Amino acid sequence: MAVILDMIGSVLISGYVILLILRINFNMSSASDSATTNLGIQESLVDAMSSVESDFRLAGFNVPDPKNSIAIADSQRIRIRVDLDNNNTVDSVEWYVGAPLAKYTDRQVRILYRRVNNGTPLGIAYGVTTFKLKYFDQDGIQTSVLSMISVIEVSIAVSSTYKIADQIDPTQQGYASAFWRQTRLSSRNIKRHG
Repeated sequence: MAVILDMIGSVLISGYVILLILRINFNMSSASDSATTNLGIQESLVDAMSSVESDFRLAGFNVPDPKNSIAIADSQRIRIRVDLDNNNTVDSVEWYVGAPLAKYTDRQVRILYRRVNNGTPLGIAYGVTTFKLKYFDQDGIQTSVLSMISVIEVSIAVSSTYKIADQIDPTQQGYASAFWRQTRLSSRNIKRHG
């Protein structure tokens, strides 16, 4: 009888150890997935902001009249004029977000596009949930007058397109996200009064 009890006890303990190992494995894979997704989101955001900043800082380069450096400026779209390849031909660079992507569970995700001249738009960042622009004159006063814009504030938020397990509580799920705001983005090529 003691042998049977010992066998039942060892089976129960073995089962508990196996369940414990499976739980640890699940937690480790969830943490790895979360870390990888978070890193990817942050890298995507940094790449997008680097591209946006690079173009905005060039606004007005080789443009005959710097007051015409910005052609369109609204809260989610901007078109700037710049000589991108330094060939004395003024190019237009447009930044905007597309429509929400219906194929993902997070219905707010969109693609941030960059279009040069009237070419095909190039998707720069996927999973963009926020792309907001504010415009200021050289005195720091918000303006919508194109010829007065001297400083641009850019806000971009990027989110994962699928839910991941929370790193602290793996039973909870949510979207990984990252946010960046550049508050004083200006071009040295655009000189205003004085």
